This record gives sequence, structure tokens and C-alpha cells, in this order.
Amino acid sequence: PIWEFIYTMMNGEKLVTAILTQAVDDAKYIGSRKKYLKHKVEAIQWIMSEDPQFKYYCRLLNIEPSYIKNKLLNHNDSSFTNKQRPMIKDIVAKLENNKAYEIVDGRLGLVY
Repeated sequence: PIWEFIYTMMNGEKLVTAILTQAVDDAKYIGSRKKYLKHKVEAIQWIMSEDPQFKYYCRLLNIEPSYIKNKLLNHNDSSFTNKQRPMIKDIVAKLENNKAYEIVDGRLGLVY
């Protein structure tokens, strides 16, 4: 029935909203626990890269991916604090990706 389809779609939107919200929250982490710094690094990489999954999730919610990227770029907490910077080098080195990262002006970016 149609109500099952609508219910499934609404739950899907809630899930996608929760995923994007968690990624933004992770990217704004200001503490120094390695576990959460790893989440911060991964969230920033996911949001700032041209990741197709991120773009797809944004489009499912009718959000332009650049809107979230710009909000993050203009939010001070998405930068790395002086205390976080020495700690993230280990984290970035341990990421299983083959992608290279660099920190410019306290922000993490992919090097292509």
C-alpha cells in the first residue's frame, strides 16, 4: 500500500538527515580525544571532497552540497585547534585511504 511507501520514504529522510547532521557535528568537534578527532577528519574529508554519496544525500533532501560546504568553511570550529593539529597528523597517517591530506590554514584538505 501507498502508506508503507510513504512511511519508508519518511524514515529514509530522517536517516539521511541524521547522517548529514552527524557529519557536520563531527566536523565541528573542538575537543582532543583521538576517537572524535578521527571522526572530525573523516567528516571534513567526506563533506569537502566530491564524494558522490555526500552529494546524493544532499540532493535527497533538496540541499545543495555547496551550502553545507560553505557553512562548514565559515564555521570556526571546523578548523583544527592548536591542540588538535599535532594529534591529527597521526590520525591522517593511519587512515586507510590512499588519498593524501594536507592542512592549510588549520583546515584539512585533499591533495589530488
